[in-house]
Amino acid sequence: MIDTCGETEGVALCLGGEVLASEEFAAGAASAKVVGAVRRLLYQVGWRLSELDAVGVVGGPGSFTGVRTGLSVAKGLCEACGLKLAVVSRLEVLAQAAGAEDGEVALDAGRGEFYVRDVRSGREWICGLDGLPQVVVVGEARAAERLTAHTPRLHPLHVWDALGVVLACLHAGGSDVALAEANYLRGEREIYPNAAPRSAA
Repeated sequence: MIDTCGETEGVALCLGGEVLASEEFAAGAASAKVVGAVRRLLYQVGWRLSELDAVGVVGGPGSFTGVRTGLSVAKGLCEACGLKLAVVSRLEVLAQAAGAEDGEVALDAGRGEFYVRDVRSGREWICGLDGLPQVVVVGEARAAERLTAHTPRLHPLHVWDALGVVLACLHAGGSDVALAEANYLRGEREIYPNAAPRSAA
């Protein structure tokens, strides 16, 4: 599994529902460290890359560069070795890892905004502080500090927190390697404000 979206980035090797080995590194280091971490963990447990069954990756929302890095590495490994892919939402990971059964979970989106997921419906969106419903869990300390009026519970995320959601995705058939995309929750114009509009084909 690969998660390079948030405050803590990391890689984990799992067998069924058990995490065999993991490595975490500071946010912003993924592009330099994620491939090396995969190599070290495989060596640690005595596996070859070709022996993996699947690759799970947290596809956002979160750091723009981190999301792209993790997804690119995961898709590259799957293409090279013919592995299954599971791309999962960081907000869904937060909800499951924290045991939230109702209400909303939130992550800091920067720019004074939050990524939000309704636990029951699975709907995800981005909004400012004024538009937030009753948030029950947040994934970062900085988000908790900004939401003191909501008194949310803080549940910092780690790469191994994604295991349950990844396994569920694989059980449901996984993600199409060719079509899997990053989950930014922002519109393309917000991500690429200076990009030229695409012409119709």
